[in-house]
Order: sequence, then C-alpha cells, then structure tokens
Amino acid sequence: MNILDRAVGAWWRHRLATHLAVVFGATILAAMLVMIAYVNNKTIDIVEEASQTLFDHAVGQSRSEIDKSVSRIDPMLQMLAADPQATDYQGASQPVFIRRMSLALNVSPFTSTLYIGFDDGGFVLLRKLLTAAARQKVDAPGSAHYILELDPPASAGGGRQVSFLDAGLATVEERADPTRPYDPRTRPWYREAMASRGAILTDPYGFFLSQDRGLTIARRLQSGHGVAGADFTLADLSQALTQMESTPSSMLLIANDHGQVLASSEPLASREPNAAAAASSAPTGIMAEMVAAAANLPTDPTQSHIVRVQGREWIMRSAPLHSGYWTFRVVAATPSDEVLASERKLVSTISWLGIALVGVVGLIILVAARTVSRPLLRLADEAERIASFEFRPVPAMQSSVQEVQTLSRAIGKAGQTIQRFTEIGQALITEREPARLIGRLLQETLAILEAEGGLILLSEDDGLAFSVAARNVPARGMQGQDVEPRSLEGSDADEQVRQILTSRKVVYFDRDASSLSPLLSDLIGPAPLEQGQVFRFVVIPLLNSAEDVIGGLVLAVRAHAADSMPDASLAVARALSGTAAIAIETRQLLKARKSLLDATIRMIANAIDAKSPYTSGHCQRVPMLTMALTQAAQAACDEPFADFALTAEEWEAVEVAGWLHDCGKLTTAEYVVDKATKLETIYDRLHEIRMRFELLKAGCHTDYWRGVAQGGNAPALAARRDAELSALDEDFAFVAACNEGGETMADEDIARLRRIGERTWTRTLDDRIGISRDERLRKDRAPAASLPVEEPLLSDRPEHLIEHHDNRLAELESEGGFSMKPLAHRLNQGEIYNLSIGRGTLTAEERYEINRHMTRTIVMLQDLPLTGALRQVPEFAGGHHEKMDGSGFPRGLRREDMSVVARSMAIADVFEALTAADRPYKKAKKLSEAVRIMGAMKRDRHLDPDLLDLFLKEGIWRRYARQYLNPDQIDEPDIDAVLAIRPA
Repeated sequence: MNILDRAVGAWWRHRLATHLAVVFGATILAAMLVMIAYVNNKTIDIVEEASQTLFDHAVGQSRSEIDKSVSRIDPMLQMLAADPQATDYQGASQPVFIRRMSLALNVSPFTSTLYIGFDDGGFVLLRKLLTAAARQKVDAPGSAHYILELDPPASAGGGRQVSFLDAGLATVEERADPTRPYDPRTRPWYREAMASRGAILTDPYGFFLSQDRGLTIARRLQSGHGVAGADFTLADLSQALTQMESTPSSMLLIANDHGQVLASSEPLASREPNAAAAASSAPTGIMAEMVAAAANLPTDPTQSHIVRVQGREWIMRSAPLHSGYWTFRVVAATPSDEVLASERKLVSTISWLGIALVGVVGLIILVAARTVSRPLLRLADEAERIASFEFRPVPAMQSSVQEVQTLSRAIGKAGQTIQRFTEIGQALITEREPARLIGRLLQETLAILEAEGGLILLSEDDGLAFSVAARNVPARGMQGQDVEPRSLEGSDADEQVRQILTSRKVVYFDRDASSLSPLLSDLIGPAPLEQGQVFRFVVIPLLNSAEDVIGGLVLAVRAHAADSMPDASLAVARALSGTAAIAIETRQLLKARKSLLDATIRMIANAIDAKSPYTSGHCQRVPMLTMALTQAAQAACDEPFADFALTAEEWEAVEVAGWLHDCGKLTTAEYVVDKATKLETIYDRLHEIRMRFELLKAGCHTDYWRGVAQGGNAPALAARRDAELSALDEDFAFVAACNEGGETMADEDIARLRRIGERTWTRTLDDRIGISRDERLRKDRAPAASLPVEEPLLSDRPEHLIEHHDNRLAELESEGGFSMKPLAHRLNQGEIYNLSIGRGTLTAEERYEINRHMTRTIVMLQDLPLTGALRQVPEFAGGHHEKMDGSGFPRGLRREDMSVVARSMAIADVFEALTAADRPYKKAKKLSEAVRIMGAMKRDRHLDPDLLDLFLKEGIWRRYARQYLNPDQIDEPDIDAVLAIRPA
C-alpha cells in the first residue's frame, strides 16, 4: 500500500459520530431528489414488469393446471393400453381388470370415465357417478359409486349390460339394455387413436351424463386391437383461471391449437352441451376479442397488444403452452386503467411523502444509525455463530468505520482459532493412529502461530532423553512423522532444549544462523533472514496429568530481535501444548490398554488350548484360517463378494472373535472334553469293573477249593472253575471293547451287555463313608442296603444322575433364545448307559455339555461391555457350529442369517478339526479326505458353498497345510470335483 492509498484510507475511515453527522446533513437534500427522479423515470418500467410478471405467473399456473388435467392422464392410459388383460373384450370385462380401472380413476381426480373399445366391436366402460346430474341421468341407486357398461362384440350377439357398483366394486344393481350395443369403432376418438402412434386429444364437447364440458384422450392398445380412452372435465381448469385474475376486471382463457376455448375465467356461452346451442350463443365483447386473439396474437409473451372494446382500452398478451404431445395457448386481457391505477397511487404517495419528509427529520437519524450499525449487527451475528461453534467461511467485512474493520478482523481471527481448536478436539476423538495424531497437532499449531517450522519430542527413559516424533517445515515441504525417530543425543542434540524440557517451563530464545544445532537448523526454511531478524525458538514442555514431562513442543519463528514474544501467542501455544499432551497421554494409555486387552485375549485362548493336550493350538489356528478366508473375500472382485469390505475396527472384531471363538470351553469340564473311553470321568471307571470281575474270578477259585475240601469231584470242579473263569475273561474283554467306543454298538451287543450286568457280586463294605458331600447326597436318593449286599456287576444307579446347578451363565443362556435346550440331567454316569453309547465315547448329556461351549461363548461375549464394531464379536464367534440349512447349533441359523465372517469361521473350524492330529477320538485326516468331506458338507448345505469355493481356489488350505500339518497328511485333493458340486 503506497502513501496515497494510506492517506485516502485514513480520511475515509472516521468515527461513528462523524458518519452520523455527514449522513444526517446529506439525507435531507438528497432524499427528495432521488425519490422524485426515481418515480418519474422508473414507474412505467415497474408497472410493465409487474404486469409481465403477473402474466408469467398466470402462464406458469396454467401450465401446471394443464399438466394436472391432461398430461398426467396419458401415463395412466399407457399403463391401461399395455395391460396384458386388455388385449380382448373377454379379458377387459373381468373383475380384476375392472378393479384396476377403478384404481386408475381414483388416482386421477380429473378423470370421470375410462373405457376400451376393441376392433371386434366390444366395448368396456367404467364411469364415476360423482354429480347429482349424472346419477339422475341414469337413475342410479343410492349406494352406487360407479356405472359399468359392457357391450359384447357384434359377433357374440346380445345386448348391452349395465351394472351399478358401490365403492368396493360390489354389484348394487344390474340392468339389461336390449338396445343395440354401442359400437366404438364409429366414434371419432376411436378412428383418430387407431390412426395415431401416440395419444390423441379431442376437441371440447359436452358430456352426456354430467352436462360438463370436457375432452377425451385416447390411445391405441399395445396389442393394436383396440383403443383405450379417458374423459375429463374442464370445470376445474376454468375455476383455476378465475383465481389467477390479476385485477378485478382482468380475464384469462386457454385455447387449443384449433383456436377452440378450453377454459376461461369468465363463463362462455359455447359451453352448452351440444353444438347447436354453442353455435347460437357465441361469445361477445372482450371475450370475443380474446377468442380471436388466441389465433392471431404474437407468441412472444413479452409483447403486448392494445385493443379498445366498448370504449375501454385493454392490454392483451398471449403465450404458448406445451404439455405432453399437445400445444395450447393462454391469453390474458387487463384494462389499462386498472394497470395504471397502482402507478397513479404511487405518484400520489411519493408526493405526500415528499411533503412529510421535513416533518420526519428525526427518523432520518434513526435510518442513518441503522445504516452505519448494520456491520455491527453482522459482527454480532458472527460472534453469536462462533459462540454456537458454527464455522463457515465469511468474507472480510468492508466498512468505512475503522473500529468496525478492526473488530471484524479480530472476530474473524478468533473464529479461525476456535475452529482449529475444535478440529483438533475432533481429531482427538476420531484419529486412532498416535503418529498421525501427533503430526496433525503439530500442523495445526504451526498454522495458528504462523511458525516457520516445528517438531514434537517424546520422552524416553523416564524423561532423561527425548526422541523426535514429528517434524513439520512447510517452507521445505517437510510434513508428518519422521520415518526413523532419532534420539536427542550425540551430534543431533541441543542441550539448551533438553534442559528447558526437564525444567518444565515455557522458554523462548533467539539464535543466529551460525549457532544453530542440527536439531534446530532442520526447522528453518531456505529463505534468508531480513535485516534485524533472528531465529526465535519457543520450547514448551508437554506434561501429563501427573505433571511428568512426556515430551516437548519446539517452534521456530522469524522475529525482530528488539521485539518480545507476544503474550497472546504464548497463551495459544500453551493451550495447544496442553491439548497435545492430553492427546499423547490418552493415545499412549489407549495403546497400552489395547495391548493389555490383546494379551488378555491371547491368554484366554492359550489357557483353553492348555486345558487339554488334545486341543492344543486350536484357538490359534482357527483365527489364522478365518482371517485368511475373510481377507480373500474382501479381495475378491466378483460376486457375491464384490461389495464385501470391512473397516479397520471390523477387522479388529474379526481377530478378537477368532481368538475367543471357543472361550466357552473354559466352563466345560476337562474330563468331558478329553473323554477317551465311555466310562472315563476323572479317571476310567473300567478299573472298578475290572476289580468286580477279579472278585468274581476269585470267588470261582474259592468255590473250587471249597468243593474239593468238601470231598467233591476235583476234575469236575476244576472244569467248572475253568469254564467260569474263561467266561468271565470273555465277558470282561467284551466290556473293555465296548468301553473303547471304536465300533458302532449293535442291538445284540447292548443285549449282551445287559446280560453281563445282571450278574451279581457281593459288597461287604459301606459305600457311603469317606466320600464327598455331593456324592453322599446323590447316594441318599435311595435307602442304604444292609451289608453284605449283592449288587449287579454293571448298573445304572440313581447317584449316577448329576443335576444341573444354578449359575450366572445358565441364567444368561435361558434368556438367549438358543435352539439348544438343556437335557433333564447335566451328566448321566450310569455304567450300562455309558457302555451302550451307540458311537463314540460321549453320552447325550456330555455331548450337550461340549456343544454348550457355544452358548457359553455367546453369552460370555455378550456380557462384555463391547462398543462400536466390537459389538459384532458375539455374532462372529458364535456361529462357527451353525449350518447353512439351519440344522446347526446353538441357534439353528440359516445362511442368510449369518455374516460372511461367521460363515468363514465355520469353514475354518471344520477344516482345522478334520486335519488336527491331536484329537483323542479320531485320526487326523489327509488333505484329500478333509476336502472330500467338506465337499459333502457343501452338497448337504452345511458349509457356505461360495466361501468354500473361495477357500479352495485361493489355496488357503495349501498354505495352512505347509505350516501346520504333518508331512504324511499332505497330498493332492481333488479340488475341481468339490468346486463342481452344487448344493442340494
């Protein structure tokens, strides 16, 4: 800005009082001159523009009314003409089609009648009976709402059938009309529509029933064998024109392209219902002029035409209206004396205002004050907006008042500062990555303080050392986090900065270019210092809530050596440093807590794996497979996974769900999970049964020696003893084989087991002493027998039934809506019951307890205070035993009820279980056998077919096998055969 501009600006900007005095003096002189000149020069233009505006408004409203009356009916006819049932008279006369015609009539208030005429002479008509005249004309019953006319084709014979229908299309009355059926083929609308490719519009005429004036729109059927038509009245259009009159005497009319009047704001004699009456009563006066003008006036609506009728001058305008396939014309006529009435009134008003202006000089002061104070009001509004945290770009306010200019700049800067603080606060909430957050805070700090460059340091070794976390030098194009954070030691260190940070005080100091350390020189741009400038560095320690130094903020600015650091700038820097400290501390705490959560999750998974040697690594392998399959689904570009994508938070939920998918196993008894034989509990109870057999065998030897001592036949007794011993050995071998659970138990095997169990042995010791309280309570269900007592060799006793016990997880399960329901007893340890297990080693109760880990997993996860995307963890983790056909557990979900992640985990769990080599109850499958079994599960709709195909095609199974399977399990499965399988 040069000296002249400064001088002019200083002269122009004055105090508010000066402006008021100048405005007050000038207003009295200028007001009269401006107002009179304005009125004399612009009144005619204003009147003309107002008249044109009113006419344009009338044209727009007329177009809207035409659209509602005419153009909206044609789509309805198109639908009717395209209806497959409208191809012949038989289809169109059906009740279903008549109902569709009634629906079309009801949605079009301007349509009174719908009909279809066919090329064989058939005719179907449905008319609404809305007026008293129409009802009286046909002598309609009181409850009739429609009249239906059916005229059969000429070849079918018979007369017209007329039916009166109520609002629900139920027949109220039927009348047979012996007259010759109506032949639509002779009507003009039929012939015109058949000859046209689109819709046709007839000339206006009077309707037979309602006596109203209207038009017919007709369209050839899509089949080409007939025409669909609709009648609508013009009374509403005329009423609308009446409401559009701009002055008391103005008139409006709408004509078609033949010059025939469709509607007008004044009654027309030509609205008579028949042509003879119309011919004998033609319009007269100004209306006759308007009818003639409909064909002769120019089409430009901005051009007016002056006519004189009966000694009165009228201004007429005309404009075309295009609606659908048709063109109309709107004509308006307004008396010129009514148009100029407002002008005369305005001139009179201005004259009186000029006279009264002197008497209201005091009001001029108020007007001047408002004019000058308007910027102040805008500034107040802006301040209110900033106070409400509404920030939007506002151009700098231009005002001749110096104070207003200064205040505007101050408020604008305050708004920008507050906005940046708000954005920083928003970044604290939304930014999950600490490094990006620190870089963002540094960038915002530099922008607010207009600094040359800056960096953020983080403390190490309890504040004894610091490392560079982020550096930002806009002049050099350096932004963001250092790739390799460096420690402030060695050649890169600045001892003064380190001492300031450890002192916990905000300090600034000046340096010249020759004394900059490597750390500080990196913050300076390439531009040289101006004369008298120095590099000023502001060092602000970052303190956490415990007042410990967790880092530092270093800013570099160019300043004059004689100037001190503004207090306002230091205050802003302190505020930003406090925000940065909170952000850094918060993110560090969140990161530490997340690390703790992840470690806890893995600890739980490792604990589950460590519970049993037979499931070691399961909780680690299933997450890996699930993540790999889910990543493949997200990377797929084809359907059905083209739109599948997970956010970073959802990927975290997938990982957590994978690690905790079997957390319910923590509640499952270890001896149930590890049960390798049918009688195994905490130990294998086969040993008890063996001792009973040993007792029986010892009894055989005792019986033999007793018989010999009593003089019996020793060889016979020996043979008997040996036979019994052999039988006992065979029976025990059979019981032991049953206990292994390797073969399916046939009915004859169970019968033999029961026969063996019926043998008795003698117990002479009390079995209710030296046992636990719970076992004693179970034995007390039956009275104690007198000793000695004979007992079955194998038995199912009352104390073998173990009841459910109440706990918090059981309550949550009962409210979870699971399809799995508890059995009558938690466990059944009956000896015959367990040895009779048909396949495997688990009873129904034990299998439920194992399967119950799924319900426990879900309720345990649902009971956690999960937020955000982690709320999906129970659904992800709780569906890996569901089947796509709904036959799985614990909820019996179907494929459409499950997420992609849950279905992926089901595949991962099955594949891991089939190929695991650490299960006590089965041998590990080879890859080929595992893939074949999974193919069968795909066919039976147990596994998701799309995900299984993706699992196989992407080679996830191959990468897993190389890392986790034994070499003898790895072979080449028939992938193509499984891909070719289609679900049943």
